[in-house]
Amino acid sequence: MPNFSAYSHRLPIQNKLIALSVLIFSVLIAFLLFFYDSFSTSLENEKKAQSKHLTESAIGVISYFHGLSLAGQLSDEDAKNYAMNSLKNSTYGDHGYFWISSLDGEILLQPYKPELVGMSLLDWQYTDGTHPFRDVSRERRKTGGWITYLWSKNDSLEQFSKIAYVSYFAPWDWLIGTGIYLDDMEENVFWTVSKATGILLFGFVLFIGVSTLTINYFINILSKQSVRDSLTKLYSKRFLEEVIPGMLENEKRHNRALAAIFLDIDHFKKINDTYGHNCGDQVLQKVARVMMECTRTGDYCIRYGGEEFVIIGPCDNSKNVIAVAERIRKQVSNLVFTHDGTAFNVTLSAGIALHDHAKSSFDETLNDADMKLFEAKTAGRNCVVI
Repeated sequence: MPNFSAYSHRLPIQNKLIALSVLIFSVLIAFLLFFYDSFSTSLENEKKAQSKHLTESAIGVISYFHGLSLAGQLSDEDAKNYAMNSLKNSTYGDHGYFWISSLDGEILLQPYKPELVGMSLLDWQYTDGTHPFRDVSRERRKTGGWITYLWSKNDSLEQFSKIAYVSYFAPWDWLIGTGIYLDDMEENVFWTVSKATGILLFGFVLFIGVSTLTINYFINILSKQSVRDSLTKLYSKRFLEEVIPGMLENEKRHNRALAAIFLDIDHFKKINDTYGHNCGDQVLQKVARVMMECTRTGDYCIRYGGEEFVIIGPCDNSKNVIAVAERIRKQVSNLVFTHDGTAFNVTLSAGIALHDHAKSSFDETLNDADMKLFEAKTAGRNCVVI
């Protein structure tokens, strides 16, 4: 079977396309890393801003009930109880809640751990025995703002790092805060950013993949058109120039030789002059078909110019190469052509040269095959010389 694909050796334009795809993918990865870092920071800031906003909202609730107390609609004690109950029921997310303590540190509201109500934050200690809140002065507590500390979750005694925004409500001497467990925030940010990054990556890869396949498809079509001879459908001389470097490297790597067969239709000018160029074209087409049918997988059939052809292929044994050339020669001589009721036959001559990677360039090998073809012509044509 002839080798019609012949694209085990990529053309330079295809190599450039692959290089461009790799470059685009590298830029995409760099962009996604930048996006991941920027989006993560943005989400963390958003989480913190949300915590601050929730604390300010809680202050708004407390201020509302304090206003009712000032207006005489509620007693001060009832106003405090209403405010606490409102915030107690305002839990959110997996571990989100509001807490209230007095300025002196007494815990007044802790929705998930009501047993802590009445305990002093000044007695809260870390697993290493330190008391973090004892080092915070009363004046510092009044200023509020961001604080970072360790606190246990509802279903665990283990202490986790937490960041909270705290506000001071002076009329009742309350500290109100709500915070975010850093591990929860990091996990939430990680999965949110991962999903967004995954969607972007999928979209970009899909776009690049479809674009690359589409471009490669049209490049293949254009490349085939540019390296195929339109009349015989054999490869052109340009293709030979494109593919030889890759073939030489491949055969050299596998320590195999290449063979070049130069073929020429005998007295082709006479055929054109006698029967016309249309008939000459038919001869070229049928000879090309015989070449493709008789060559082996891995061989390249090339129209070198006019009625000259070249076959390039791996050579494991010179006898096999001679057998290919002889098979083509005999089958061509058996072809019968007709023109205006007149039947005629054609013959061809062939010259073979084996390429030695160490001793010569491939151009020299082609020249040697051409010289052998000349010897075949001199010897009377319709024969193979090696």
